[in-house]
Amino acid sequence: MTRAYIIILLILLYLSSCNKQEPTNQGRTSACWVYAMCACIEHEARQIGDSVILSRQWLLARELEEQTLNGEEIVIRNVGPEALRLISRYGLVPYSFERSHINNGAVLIKKIKLLREQVDDKEVLLSRLKDLLPRFSVIDYNPLEKNAKGSFYYYSMRYTPLQFAESVMYRIHYDWYANSSEKKRGEKFVLDDKDNRRQYEYVNISYKEMYDMVVSSVKAGHAVYWEYGDNHTSGHAMAIVGLKKAGKGRGDSIVCLNSYGSEWGNNGKCVVSSQYFLSHTCNIGVCK
Repeated sequence: MTRAYIIILLILLYLSSCNKQEPTNQGRTSACWVYAMCACIEHEARQIGDSVILSRQWLLARELEEQTLNGEEIVIRNVGPEALRLISRYGLVPYSFERSHINNGAVLIKKIKLLREQVDDKEVLLSRLKDLLPRFSVIDYNPLEKNAKGSFYYYSMRYTPLQFAESVMYRIHYDWYANSSEKKRGEKFVLDDKDNRRQYEYVNISYKEMYDMVVSSVKAGHAVYWEYGDNHTSGHAMAIVGLKKAGKGRGDSIVCLNSYGSEWGNNGKCVVSSQYFLSHTCNIGVCK
């Protein structure tokens, strides 16, 4: 094998590695609402040829940071619109920049509560908090500094987290729907759910309309954010990414991407019947 041939082969290997998609398995994630929202955004990005994988831990860390510094309740549970609020304020970071993550959410919450009881100074509190929250390479971020901006290179382009979010979220917008027997159809209302701590509003439609909206959205190539639970209350969130034909007389089943890692279900996915969707749905977020 000639030297020139070896050099050409090495160049080709390098170029192919640059285009290699990042691993999609981020393991079991504590904040299903963050995972489901990021999965939906990644799905939208793939429709235009972008295979970016987003860090769920970045948004979760910013949420816990806010709660700690603002004296709010320390809790990991929340709803989909909260993920979009965090993105608009703190941006997004690629998964490849994660250097640590949350292993046990309940233990972390106890540690943060204890830390806040022991430390009053915000600068000291933030410094100690950084040792507990997920860390990221290259990104130098300090929320106590005015206009603080971390930055990183991604595929030869330099971004701040907000610039990266603008690039990924280009023309992506979500509308939120839920059901209330006390409101008129099409009327906006604050969803009465313990996880909706910031009082986000949803548009009132029937569960059948939500199902029809899911089917039409998925057929159009969009993923749908879905929260569900017993008695139509929020217990878990997944991203609806596909449809599966059911038996005669039944509606299409939905294919969902869960936040339990690729070893769960069928490579991280499961199939849910239309009947289950209609009887357990709390709310949905649809990309427009």
